[in-house]
Amino acid sequence: MSDIITFSNSQITQISHLFGDELMSGSEITRIFTRLGIEDNSGQSTKWRRLEYAFTERQNRDRSGNMVLRFIQESLSPVNYVQNQSLFNESRDKLNQILAFSGIEYKNDGQFMKVEKAKTISDAQKRIESILPKLRQRDVYSRVLYYCNEELLKENYFHAVFEAAKSLSDHIRTLTNLKEDGSELFDKALSTKNPYLLLNDLQSESKRNQQVGLMMMLKGINSMVRNVTAHEAKIKWVVNEDDAVDILSTISFLHKNLDECQVIKIEQ
Repeated sequence: MSDIITFSNSQITQISHLFGDELMSGSEITRIFTRLGIEDNSGQSTKWRRLEYAFTERQNRDRSGNMVLRFIQESLSPVNYVQNQSLFNESRDKLNQILAFSGIEYKNDGQFMKVEKAKTISDAQKRIESILPKLRQRDVYSRVLYYCNEELLKENYFHAVFEAAKSLSDHIRTLTNLKEDGSELFDKALSTKNPYLLLNDLQSESKRNQQVGLMMMLKGINSMVRNVTAHEAKIKWVVNEDDAVDILSTISFLHKNLDECQVIKIEQ
């Protein structure tokens, strides 16, 4: 983030407790301090107090909390939690409740984004305790959240499902290099006669039905969600939180099936 962010003393203390008490060893803190050039002159042995002192000193010197953000990215990098995604999600949720008071959010790709600044505890908790945990409970594909994370954080479910639905065409175009969109793209990519993508070997009626079924489901989501949200006013097609969870779960299922497909050919 290019903006200058500063944290209150209370925020620095809470961030320090999160990383010092729950996530990091003393040697890990030392290693990241060294990597980032953060001075460790507190004389404290308690991990969270080391962090609190170092963060406060550096923010005062820089007149910015950007080094705190860099520390977060280094220590809570998604690649560090490949084998423990639940801990990453839980820790990120706790962190984002703190960061919400500065109007920023730490995303699941390890980057920060601006959000509306929280003014109360309930504001910060609502943002985290609402739809995202429901989606994680259903194991919604990270690709789906990548396309609509900003809209979900703003509780803009109408445009969230619109962006997520567009991701299906984008996924297929990435796999096949086809230029078509919507139904034309799905028909061409998943044809049983001259396919670009194969969900199976098509050697039985049931397998051909499965290929056609995937194509029809893609067309159904495109028609019911993408086309409707593209042409209807938001006030005329209300998408509540439960609707969004159901739609995004279906889109996630389709993405996972596309990942199972074998790429037969790529458009030149």
